[in-house]
Amino acid sequence: MAVPVPFIILLCLFAYRAPSLAGAGITDPDYYWHVGYGEWILAHGRLPEVDFWSWTFDGHPYRLTQWLGETCMGFANLAAGHMGTSTLAALLVTLTMAASYRAARVFLDNRLAALAVALACNSTLISLACRPHQFTHLGLALLTWIIVSFQSGNRHALRWLPPLFAIWVNLHGGYAFGLTYLGMVATFVAVETYVKRDPAGFRTRALPLFVGTGAALLASLLNPYGWGAWQYAVEIASLKSSAAGVVDEWAATSIKTEAGLSFFLVASALIASMTMTAKRLTLSEVLLALALMALGWSAVRLSVMTAVLMVPLLAASLRHTPFFDLAFDGDARKFDRKYPLGIAVGAAVIVLSASYGLARIDKTTERYMATKLPVTETAFMKQHGLGGKLFNPPEAGGYLIHHLGTKVSMDTRYDLYGDRAFFEMLFAQRGDAGWQDYLDRLDPDVVLLNNPSPLRHLLAGAGKYRPVFEGTAYTVLVRTGSHPELPSIPMIPANRAIFDQLKS
Repeated sequence: MAVPVPFIILLCLFAYRAPSLAGAGITDPDYYWHVGYGEWILAHGRLPEVDFWSWTFDGHPYRLTQWLGETCMGFANLAAGHMGTSTLAALLVTLTMAASYRAARVFLDNRLAALAVALACNSTLISLACRPHQFTHLGLALLTWIIVSFQSGNRHALRWLPPLFAIWVNLHGGYAFGLTYLGMVATFVAVETYVKRDPAGFRTRALPLFVGTGAALLASLLNPYGWGAWQYAVEIASLKSSAAGVVDEWAATSIKTEAGLSFFLVASALIASMTMTAKRLTLSEVLLALALMALGWSAVRLSVMTAVLMVPLLAASLRHTPFFDLAFDGDARKFDRKYPLGIAVGAAVIVLSASYGLARIDKTTERYMATKLPVTETAFMKQHGLGGKLFNPPEAGGYLIHHLGTKVSMDTRYDLYGDRAFFEMLFAQRGDAGWQDYLDRLDPDVVLLNNPSPLRHLLAGAGKYRPVFEGTAYTVLVRTGSHPELPSIPMIPANRAIFDQLKS
């Protein structure tokens, strides 16, 4: 049995990605409550209806619309721990690449060219940690494959839209972006047929896409919350914590970041190929390219998703450029061949062995966690039995829930807490006016704060709390008069810590 080169490369990609400790998701603050919910659903056989992980919003109604994605993560973690979630992440990345490859193949008869387009547009996905949003990347890749298959003459391709969205809506909220893209494609095709005065084209090209969009929209009602899933998507989009760019992944895309640089290169390649192509561009293609580039620059998360959607546009225009003729046509076609299955398996085994070995000796992930998550601080609190109401920054909440087994004041489920609670916490950590009233209202027993936070000095200076432990990333303070067995410690000023890091 012989297999083509793209199959071998995708198999090796999976083998390389599967043992990655960082790919498991443990460096991501959201990972811990995603996995926790998945394990809870598997243990109880139902969906949670209220919050039970924070003491500030305990009993507050909560909709877990991405329950299926979290169940998959929980199952993977229960089955094989970190290796399970890293393998799940590797599988989703590989399947996304494969679906994008199939979408590119609609336009490119050279398999290596199609694979190159898929890998280039989706390169950022290789380094992403395991989270439900990976299901959205796969959904977008499948959606592009369905749409271009229809546009290339497969009249039955749109029948896959309802089952795709019926599953997607339960995996991750990104289905709403998929619906938006589908409606956008239909609208641009309709505009093109209107400008060309082509009513027959509207009936055969635009109308089926509008019908498909309607069917997909109805299929998205097949979730435990019905139209409540739509309401949830609107609520998420309207959060000021997202719109203001306070959350990193919803900040404006910058070329200084890995995702921003990748999107810039993909967008540049698309512009270059559309400029150089001998193919006559359609109005719908130009409008779609402009819309995707605008969306991609608006937020980091959207830049990753729109890059997936650029695959068919890039492939369609690349096919008729001088670069394609030079790199993938003529004598270059001899490399587009098949190899024995044994070679594919052997290559995957070699890559898997090397990746597993590197993962065992690489301490980068552990060092990163020690500087970003409360690893030593959680161990200290557990060792000395520091219980009661814990006040903490949101990014530490999930880790504390998972490893300390206690309720927190806040984690990164901003859809639960809302803008008011989030910004109150943010301004208090900065030591803005009103911080004392905020802390007096919450009246926590134990406080965990980032070392650069001015609030820790303000609390110690006010005399109500005293520092008992300062780790690499966070400081632990307890109520004055409690835990007399723990001596107070001096705190290093935040600017001193930054200066010491620059010196080292």
